[in-house]
Amino acid sequence: MSDFAERIGKTLAEIERTKRMAGAPDRVASYLSPLYASLVRDIVSDVKQQVKEEILQELKNHDAG
Repeated sequence: MSDFAERIGKTLAEIERTKRMAGAPDRVASYLSPLYASLVRDIVSDVKQQVKEEILQELKNHDAG
């Protein structure tokens, strides 16, 4: 979990730095799009992994019971 939190934290920090550095609104949007996409991918990937683990655990519990 700390790896996930670290990745999210780094991406959010990069987003904030980019907002300050980019200047013009059109540049901000073009620079931030890949960062937001990366953030969403990381979150979705982690949630998918957690759901998969929970489903596998439930199946193991069901089979054992």
